[in-house]
Amino acid sequence: MSNINRRSFIKNTTVGVAGLSIFGCAGKYHSEVIPKKGKRVIVVGGGFGGATAAKYIKLNDPTIEVILIEKNSYFVSCPISNLVIVGLKDMNYITFKYDLLEKNYGIKILQAEALELNPENNTLITTKGVLKYDKLILSPGIGFIEDNNIGYSLNLTDKIPHAWKAGKQTEILRQQLSELKKGGTVILRVPKSPYRCPPGPYERASLIANFIKRNNLGGKIIILDSNDDVTSKGKLFKAAWNNFYRRELEYFSQVEVQNIDAENMIIDTNKGKIKGDIINFIPNQKASNTAFKLGLIKEDKLWAFVNSYTFESEIFKNVYVIGDSTNTGSVGTVPKSGYIANSMGKVVAESVVSSLNGKMPPKPFMANACYSMVSDTEAIWVTAVYEYNENVKRTITIKGASGTPKTRSKIDAKHQLSWAENIWSDTLM
Repeated sequence: MSNINRRSFIKNTTVGVAGLSIFGCAGKYHSEVIPKKGKRVIVVGGGFGGATAAKYIKLNDPTIEVILIEKNSYFVSCPISNLVIVGLKDMNYITFKYDLLEKNYGIKILQAEALELNPENNTLITTKGVLKYDKLILSPGIGFIEDNNIGYSLNLTDKIPHAWKAGKQTEILRQQLSELKKGGTVILRVPKSPYRCPPGPYERASLIANFIKRNNLGGKIIILDSNDDVTSKGKLFKAAWNNFYRRELEYFSQVEVQNIDAENMIIDTNKGKIKGDIINFIPNQKASNTAFKLGLIKEDKLWAFVNSYTFESEIFKNVYVIGDSTNTGSVGTVPKSGYIANSMGKVVAESVVSSLNGKMPPKPFMANACYSMVSDTEAIWVTAVYEYNENVKRTITIKGASGTPKTRSKIDAKHQLSWAENIWSDTLM
């Protein structure tokens, strides 16, 4: 706890103790919802990071009790959700229950939300009651930044969906696109990096341009990129746009959105006003609200700082943070992808199992692989392998262990589905 932010700690522990008192007085959460009997790890968040961590803890040491806390009764995959938006796949294809984790590995699934954390007593308060732990792993995903200065609120998402968490908004955007009129315009705003990916913004733009072309709509998609240039696989995306979508796609970089007029569907930017029939505004991102609520974020910061070797929080002992909510600077050069979250789940599983058994965890290695469709038949990819570097105390790319293809291909479109099905299986089955 040496690096603890004193103000955050006092605030958090005060809230935690107060929370116990309040819930205790109410009687509802006075006792443990699942009494702790032996070594126990609680995992909050059933995405690629959390579900993988829960599964691999049981694979490493079946004697450890693992409780996975997830507010939803099912998992919806961000990878492949762009294909759902353009009608190439349906929601059933990317939606999964958690029952196989329980059946195959004995993981206890608790559908609940984490409310408060008392790190001094290793206690977590949830909407279903109090839980005690030896180790707590948080994999809560991302949160979105609302910006009143430009008129952006998450209350607008029924009309201006971001569809950056697969689910209801994926279906809203799909419905809007299916109703796009002849000659219609779609505006897609790319957030400032770092952001969760997938779903990839440039893949989404490519597939929407392809949708417009395939259906002879005569319209276009306009990409408003907050960044200096395409942030991933840039040459490959631009080659596809130049070859396929000269009429259907326009790209602008270094765009600052100054105002959103949702009623009239107009975005005012530093490069002029643009009117759209559909606005897919993807907001800037931060750690999940759960990470803030539990006191895992340092004052004036947006992401959770962790030890890159173990993923233990820099604020609380025995509490670990993985996935999109982690601060890239403290982890290393890894992206905020589902594949990396899956890798982090395996690393943290070995870390907590080793710690509970009095051993040193092994040196962390992680891998990333990400496919992107550039049309309904062709795809591109990027891959890299990472290792912990003792000199910089961070996880960095291994020299010579990263790459992209020379060009897009149809075989990689097939590989994309195999890639997705493999990571779903590795995480949830």
